[in-house]
Amino acid sequence: MAAMKEKKSCGQLMEDWKEFMWNPRTREFMGRTGTSWALIILFYIVFYGFLTALFTLTMWVMLQTIDDYKPTYQDRLATPGVMIRPKTDSLIISYNVSRTESWDIHVTALNNFLGAYNDSVQNITNIKCTPGDYFIQGDSGEVRNNPKRSCQFLRSSLGNCSGINDPNYGYGTGQPCVFIKMNRVIGMLPGGRGVAPFVNCTGKKDADSNNIYDVQYFPTNGTLDLMYFPYYGKEAQVNYSQPIVAVQFLNFTYNTAINVECKIVASNIATNDDKDKFAGRVSFTLHVNKN
Repeated sequence: MAAMKEKKSCGQLMEDWKEFMWNPRTREFMGRTGTSWALIILFYIVFYGFLTALFTLTMWVMLQTIDDYKPTYQDRLATPGVMIRPKTDSLIISYNVSRTESWDIHVTALNNFLGAYNDSVQNITNIKCTPGDYFIQGDSGEVRNNPKRSCQFLRSSLGNCSGINDPNYGYGTGQPCVFIKMNRVIGMLPGGRGVAPFVNCTGKKDADSNNIYDVQYFPTNGTLDLMYFPYYGKEAQVNYSQPIVAVQFLNFTYNTAINVECKIVASNIATNDDKDKFAGRVSFTLHVNKN
């Protein structure tokens, strides 16, 4: 039977630990001589210094390809997304005309949304532009034409949906206004050949269309004027006010859920992508109860 290894006492273990930390005979600290420690520290200084220099060089080269005002690679979809205001979690605008508290939240949301479009604000921050033409503001070689100017979009152009004459945006009378907003895409020129894109809202299905009798668009014909394009980005065009279209549902079937689909009609904006239901269009449900 092999002899069992003798178990070291606590004192012996402490002596071994002390000798490991500092061996006076070999003059080693934690198993290494001063020369060995100096070499290994030098190695790691050089190694991590090289990694730091390589990372710094890589970042510097990458930053040389980045434009402060325009993304080098446009990763957004060519077809802009579309959204509505007032915005609800499930895109359902449902309320009862006789219950003020059921639609007051929508009025408050629209007041906040349209604040930036007040005529007084637009007259200070933006300029009057020529309708019907793209507002091209090119650079001159390496000379940046920044900050770029933006065209006025006046709240008063939204007519009955401006909230000026009717502070309830039609919700109190059962003729609600819904605002259509197209997402910003840098450099996009929707429409073309002098034809501006416009918004068209219909029932999503025939049964829904049969419940919508009359709608009115603001600005006229639901036009998104060409003068608001192209968009140059929030850094280059700080005060940009994207155009919106207000759709007022004047006559429709009450007490019925109606599925509405609004599309951006333009020759270069696709609205039939089944994989993206918000590309160039938006669908929502309008359900107004009226006793």
